[in-house]
Amino acid sequence: MAKRALGLGQKNKEKKRKVDNSNSNNEPNRNSPAPGADQIQVEMDENADLDDELTQLKGLWNNYFHSDRESEYVLNGIIHECDRLLRQSDSDEKTKKLLNDEFYAIYALALSELTIFKTEQEGEDVSQYFDQALEWAEIGMEKTSKDSQLLQLAVSKIILQRIPLQFISKLTVDSKPEDVNLDLFEQLQRAKKCFNVEKDLELAYEVLQMFDDLLDMLENFGHGNNIDEGLDSDEEDEIEPVKLNKKHPLYRLQKAIPENYAWLKETMVKLFENIEETTLRRNVARTLGHLFLKAAEEPTSVFMQQYDDEDEEEETEDKEVPKEIKQAQKEALSHTRTALDYLEKAQVEDEPETWVEVAEAYIDLGNLHDYQSSEQEKAYKVAEDILKKANRASHGRFQDILDNLLAKDQD
Repeated sequence: MAKRALGLGQKNKEKKRKVDNSNSNNEPNRNSPAPGADQIQVEMDENADLDDELTQLKGLWNNYFHSDRESEYVLNGIIHECDRLLRQSDSDEKTKKLLNDEFYAIYALALSELTIFKTEQEGEDVSQYFDQALEWAEIGMEKTSKDSQLLQLAVSKIILQRIPLQFISKLTVDSKPEDVNLDLFEQLQRAKKCFNVEKDLELAYEVLQMFDDLLDMLENFGHGNNIDEGLDSDEEDEIEPVKLNKKHPLYRLQKAIPENYAWLKETMVKLFENIEETTLRRNVARTLGHLFLKAAEEPTSVFMQQYDDEDEEEETEDKEVPKEIKQAQKEALSHTRTALDYLEKAQVEDEPETWVEVAEAYIDLGNLHDYQSSEQEKAYKVAEDILKKANRASHGRFQDILDNLLAKDQD
């Protein structure tokens, strides 16, 4: 399986964010307009009301949300504009009516995003930004609707951004309960409870990606620089989770990893079923493919152990396969077939790497079938055909994978 791309939580730790020089060392003054805020370029929908201040704010947020998110300057501009509208609403009824759940969600999410930059500034306490972000989301629910799905989703995102940045990044395997001032397990439960997939599907997908990143961090907690650098899937198979003391702040979260992966898969499937937009649907399908391949790893390991045992012992003819091996094979095949279904839906016509992910899943499928069976040969042949096509389209970029498969066929 190809190397897993680092997600938001890990990118924040390993990637140096670019910070605008004019704002890098100074806390923004919320009682004055953002310096040069009127110079920020904002792309608006052609049907948008350009005189509507909330529409302008939404345009600014969407620009940031769909960018590479490397501008603290833009975030400060969003926060200053939110502050300005709040002050203006005290004396202007028209402005007051603009402050709906979208406004409060933008304010809360912008404050939460700001922590990405603040973690890089020595001595900066990000807890205040997360506290304010949650406070504005809660104020928004009080002012608009407690049932606002957007604000609930914002709360979920803020919590999932907070746990890694404020807490996990500072913890070690020897940390004590008093090292954190929140029950992180209960915080994650709250994030799950607040999550929903009916609206704001792009934001919902990002939240689930952050959930996935968090589980990955918990699995690899205590393995030092491996978390920062990212782990190849082959390396992940060899690394056992560090066993934490029962009083460790992450102990309950670590114990809940399997059930949380199950929740993630189930919830991601619901999200996929609600999406019609092509690009987002493909992205979610690709993530689901990887999640189901991951689910197949443990039963695959159990199934493949029989071949390792045969290398150590003399093979006996007609040796009966243990029941647990057969069950593991069945489970791994089920997960891998489901992964294949999603990865095929994630293919992009002019992106050969998406075809190769399908080919690699077919190789996994072949490995799970009985040795030299017709099912195994068929799976390998499909993988070979896809790899040859991808190799031609990419001028030999995937030759190594193809060579490895052909060598397997000759064994």
